Amino acid sequence: MKYTFSFQKVLDVKEKEQEMAHQDYGAVKLRLMEVDQQMEQLMVEKEEMFEQYNHVHQKSVSEILEMQEEMEHVNQKLKQLTDLSLKIHQEADRKQQVLIEKSQEAKMWNTWKDKSKQAWQKQIELQEQAMLDEMAVLRYSRR
Repeated sequence: MKYTFSFQKVLDVKEKEQEMAHQDYGAVKLRLMEVDQQMEQLMVEKEEMFEQYNHVHQKSVSEILEMQEEMEHVNQKLKQLTDLSLKIHQEADRKQQVLIEKSQEAKMWNTWKDKSKQAWQKQIELQEQAMLDEMAVLRYSRR
């Protein structure tokens, strides 16, 4: 006799939801890493610009103005990426909370399944023991 959990389809749905939440969280974390890399690249670019700006005595006024415009552009991009990073962090926190909730639900259903299976096994063992006891009584009574 094989055990079948009566709510297996619900458990499958909960596990699928947990898997999807895990994938969503992973995708957000990946986007966050990409934004962080872009910010690092901009910081390196900004440092290089500062290094070039330090050699001002070798530049013409138009080159200095051009460098200032580039620096403003880099600062603006850096601010946009910082804002985007903040939004992605908030989204990652929300996705992580969803993942935790889905994991708890799936764990609860799995625990219920395990307990149900243990109860079923105990019932089967009791039935087998009762049948063996009855067989022993019948043998003893026929002697």
